[in-house]
Amino acid sequence: MNDLRRELSEEQLKRQILESERESWTSYLESQASGEDDFQFQSPEDLARAFIKERLEAASLLDQLGAVKPELTVKDDIIKALEDEKSKLREELEKVKSGSGAIDTKVRTRLERQRTLAVKEVEYLRAQIKTFDAEENEFQPESFDQQKTQRIQELEELVDNYRKELQTLHADLSAAEELAQRQGHEPITGNKRPLDAEDDERLGELRRKNRHLQDEVAKLQTSKKLLETELKAHEKQLASLKASSRTRVLELRSNPTADAEALKLSTVRTLREENKALLAQLEERLTAEDATVPASSLEAARDEIEELNHTIAEKEKRMLRLKQIWTAKSLEFREAVASVLGWKLDFMPNGRVRVTSMFYPGDEEDGGNSIVFDGENGTMKVSGGPQSVFAGEIRPQIEFWVEGRKEIPCFLAQLTLDFWEATRAVG
Repeated sequence: MNDLRRELSEEQLKRQILESERESWTSYLESQASGEDDFQFQSPEDLARAFIKERLEAASLLDQLGAVKPELTVKDDIIKALEDEKSKLREELEKVKSGSGAIDTKVRTRLERQRTLAVKEVEYLRAQIKTFDAEENEFQPESFDQQKTQRIQELEELVDNYRKELQTLHADLSAAEELAQRQGHEPITGNKRPLDAEDDERLGELRRKNRHLQDEVAKLQTSKKLLETELKAHEKQLASLKASSRTRVLELRSNPTADAEALKLSTVRTLREENKALLAQLEERLTAEDATVPASSLEAARDEIEELNHTIAEKEKRMLRLKQIWTAKSLEFREAVASVLGWKLDFMPNGRVRVTSMFYPGDEEDGGNSIVFDGENGTMKVSGGPQSVFAGEIRPQIEFWVEGRKEIPCFLAQLTLDFWEATRAVG
């Protein structure tokens, strides 16, 4: 019974711990649900499942990041190499332009000088031609050709126009070069053949499909890992359930708990039958003369009497057992006191105790040499009365220890010594 109570207390403690844990989980989930509308879980299992899912997704993203990082590193290296090459090409271009600029300046100066000389020479030749024309017109008027002279003038005007046009173009070219130097160098573009539009579109579509398929594969892998984790958890639960199902609780066919339950069940059945019979009597409205006690009530009364008799018998048996135990224990106590102190104790009603010395017991037919102590009244009586031989022998010790000093233990100890010395002297 004590084991059952202990197990019941342990189970109640476990239940209390589980209830407190459940309340803490419930309060936590409710607080999270009130804080965020999307963050709602019905049980700790849902929270654990969501946590595992997030962890797997984070691991998948880390794997994807690890796969992309080398490509980014390679691309960064390529970009850096191209930038270095670009800077080198710019430096070379600047060097070439600076060198060609010096050469162009020299050539331009030389050409300008030649142009100036040519202009002067043309003017000089024109002056000579005019002089020749004037001389011919003056000295040989008959051979002077007016049309030829006009033709020459027209050609000269045409040459002047060409010269002006060249000067204008030269000025425009110089202005354009200065503007280009101010605004910077134009980017150098390659002359590679551009990709075909259809091929480029198809390649982009394939890349998008590839990226979409990679995302789907990552999601499927995450869901697969989540399902594997749930499968392992369910397998562990199933194993624990199987282990618990193999545990059997054995009990005796006839045990106190089963007997009490059977008694309660039979009592309930009897009371139900009695109630049913009484209701039937009330419905039939029997008269007082014809009314009888229902058989079920009689049976219930008999069962109750039998139960009371059984209870009384158990109590009597318990009392008898206690008396036997008390008798045995009291006998052991008396023997222990007699062997240690030398006095035999007899417990009497009303709190009285009779003591008899082991060294001077006296004659049992005459009542023996004993002293009766009354604890309630605080009195002491000697066997045979105050005029007996035993009373006369112990009278000095009574006067000295009991009446004089009120010490009963010392009185009994003194009597024990006296009786022991008397026994040694007789022996």
